[in-house]
Amino acid sequence: MKSLKLNIPIFLLILFEAAVGILLLVNPEAFTRAAIILFGVILLIIGIVYLIRYLREKKNETGSLLSLVIAVVALVVGVFCTFFTGVILELITAIAIVFGVILVIIGIYKINYYLQAKRAEQPVSGVSILSGVMAVILGIVVIVYPKEAAFSIWKLLGIALIAEAVVDVLSIVQVARNHNRIEKVDE
Repeated sequence: MKSLKLNIPIFLLILFEAAVGILLLVNPEAFTRAAIILFGVILLIIGIVYLIRYLREKKNETGSLLSLVIAVVALVVGVFCTFFTGVILELITAIAIVFGVILVIIGIYKINYYLQAKRAEQPVSGVSILSGVMAVILGIVVIVYPKEAAFSIWKLLGIALIAEAVVDVLSIVQVARNHNRIEKVDE
């Protein structure tokens, strides 16, 4: 029983990892949207608290400018995250496009390097042209399907979180078994 009480935080963490992992795997866009909105609401609450704190302190002439700055920044970012979630998701898509373009440029550079080295009869691995072609293809895929590429990363994160939860459960089981063995030996 003592072991169970001691491990409550890790059990909660495992539940969190598994739940977030499943949600990311099933519907990464909806989960991301919900997480951004929740973050925005939390920032709105923080902004309101700091604004009230600043106004109370101002009455006593001890108002901290830092409290006002925190309040304003938290409120602005909170409003943006809460009410303009679509814009943030579009930014994620735009970032994916930028990475796609970067991949294409890197791929073209690698292909060009391979061809120049071959012409100059320098030693060069065929893997470098393969790497360049793969980078170009992946870059084009990301540019054509930026939203899917961005949310594929979230799905991979979901899988990783689920795997992490399973490993944590196995770790707790192993610790419990080892603890029971030690207790039996001591008896």
